[in-house]
Amino acid sequence: MNFNIAVDCVIVGYDSQENRLKVLFTKRVNEPEKGQWALPGGFVKKTETFEDTAKTILLKETGLARVFLRQLKAYSLTDASSLNRIASVAYYALIKYKDVSVTDSKQPTKWYYFKELPKLPFDHGEKVLATIERIKDLVRLEPVVYHLLPKKFPLNQLQKFYEALYDMKIDNRNFRKKIQKLPYIEKLNEMEINVSHRPANLYCFNAAKYEDSLQVY
Repeated sequence: MNFNIAVDCVIVGYDSQENRLKVLFTKRVNEPEKGQWALPGGFVKKTETFEDTAKTILLKETGLARVFLRQLKAYSLTDASSLNRIASVAYYALIKYKDVSVTDSKQPTKWYYFKELPKLPFDHGEKVLATIERIKDLVRLEPVVYHLLPKKFPLNQLQKFYEALYDMKIDNRNFRKKIQKLPYIEKLNEMEINVSHRPANLYCFNAAKYEDSLQVY
């Protein structure tokens, strides 16, 4: 019996134009499940770590080398013949949607809204849903949302992200009051440009101030 370990990457971006969290898929060029959309993945080489494999996959599919990347969960699969066993380790990455151009990829690549996924092979659908649930939990504990938003953003864009993630409406006034009290969300002396509505102030996330806010005195 052959035994291999694979790494699958759930690459998540936030499309601020459509106000949707999307996942990046590639079209399989080999059997099994040739021609289906699937999570980017690959087998682990004997001389590399799982994370190194995930980073290689990310670089190949997005062209990005430094992104938020964490391990999601380990899974096991057995094919129909029972002659091969594949254990897979899933990673998830949070990237800025506009930083990736799918037209530059050599392999067919496409973003899908996480609630409107195509037919996926293996356990890839399960991995996507597990990633979204992990993000829902994580944003309550860490400011990971800023890996998905542009470096400069209006508060209404931040609010829309939370509404899209949790599929619920948020009271605008209470949300703004809460966010403006956070010491690591800085108001900039800049306004939105090229918008059809009244331009809003832009804000940014200050990582150094966030680290300071974690200090226990």
